[in-house]
Amino acid sequence: MFYAHFVLSKRGPLAKIWLAAHWDKKLTKAHVFECNLESSVESIISPKVKMALRTSGHLLLGVVRIYHRKAKYLLADCNEAFIKIKMAFRPGVVDLPEENREAAYNAITLPEEFHDFDQP
Repeated sequence: MFYAHFVLSKRGPLAKIWLAAHWDKKLTKAHVFECNLESSVESIISPKVKMALRTSGHLLLGVVRIYHRKAKYLLADCNEAFIKIKMAFRPGVVDLPEENREAAYNAITLPEEFHDFDQP
């Protein structure tokens, strides 16, 4: 069988992919985000050294698991941001007295003619 030992070694280019395929629990969040799936899939599809179909199948399973984890982390981040935005713009309790809730007309209206400016 064609088995690429150097590709799947601990420091090999597809080591994290192999780890995701076989020991999903050992894969940390940092490992997930440091994986470049585009180059990994490219090296699985067209390897420099021939690999067995079973080995490439295991590696593709690892790619799918890493992609799933990346999507799950993105969804969690988006939900957290959505909740924070929703909490920031929610209507709060108004503690103003009833008579101070509307401003006086003269307090918020500018005069039609301005005479306080210096004329050149």
